[in-house]
Amino acid sequence: MLFRKKNTKNKSAFKYSTELFAISLDDTTHTALEVIRNSKMSGNFFYCYVTDQKGKLVGVVPLRKLITAQEEAKISDIMIRNPIRLTTQYSVDIALEYFILYKFLAFPVVDSQERLVGIARANDFIEDTIAIEEKAEQARDDLLKIIGIQLEEFRKPTILKSTFLRFPYLLFNISSGLICAFITKLFNRTIDEFIFIAFFITIILGLAESIGTQAVAVTLSCLEKTIKLKRLIFYEVLVGAKIGLLCGGLLYAVSIFWLGNQNFSLTLFLTILLTLINASFLGCSLPILFKKMGIDPAHASCPMVLAIADIISLTSYFSLGTYMLK
Repeated sequence: MLFRKKNTKNKSAFKYSTELFAISLDDTTHTALEVIRNSKMSGNFFYCYVTDQKGKLVGVVPLRKLITAQEEAKISDIMIRNPIRLTTQYSVDIALEYFILYKFLAFPVVDSQERLVGIARANDFIEDTIAIEEKAEQARDDLLKIIGIQLEEFRKPTILKSTFLRFPYLLFNISSGLICAFITKLFNRTIDEFIFIAFFITIILGLAESIGTQAVAVTLSCLEKTIKLKRLIFYEVLVGAKIGLLCGGLLYAVSIFWLGNQNFSLTLFLTILLTLINASFLGCSLPILFKKMGIDPAHASCPMVLAIADIISLTSYFSLGTYMLK
């Protein structure tokens, strides 16, 4: 298994407090006020909830209405019946929609039997919403860094600012492109003698970049979770190997049918297999290594991974081709 065993409790369920004022349907206003006076609960309270003998929620009385009512008035006469309530099965998103739609300061929370179990306050949801937005912003930042864009670019963007934020990432492409050009020159004899070897360069580099990008994205999304990192690397390498077998086998068949050269088709198959395994390993291990070194792992994303993967892939392709074809 890739993921460690986790608690099965629903992590998306909203939080609620069990501190609330609850009174019986048959109580009077005087009794309810005595309960509030003798209470040692802290915090702001705006509602007093009404339950029947089984503990089921049947009504709510705003504290302002409770204070201004006659002392001997029955709660059943002044309460608001069938109040809007949340259930413990609701998710954070649904509960948040209730606060936005009804604009109440708090909602009673009931279980599946309609028994009152707690209260959900707007203040708690504001804190949760801020935390969710911060996590979403971090996730967007990591995603944009994968393609060489930083989130700061969207805060008061200018042409000069965007230029200098993106340019450093493109230096990896320039550097790897120059190195790949030098590697190609070293094998110019092989290319001159077997021109068809150049036909598949873009496919090999394209596959390496695609699988590397996917591995980086998966790794960045898993770094903050309870996942064994060694297992994650092994998992991604196996995925890369299986995809390499599929893509390599497909191109092996295409090249045999097109060129009829057994040795070159085998070279193409082995190159793609090794390339995708290597790109998966790099895309997974570099962000983990950066994190352990105290560097933002998003900086080990596509620009660096793809630059290294391109160099290794091209060197492997030409080396294997030269050996197999000669």
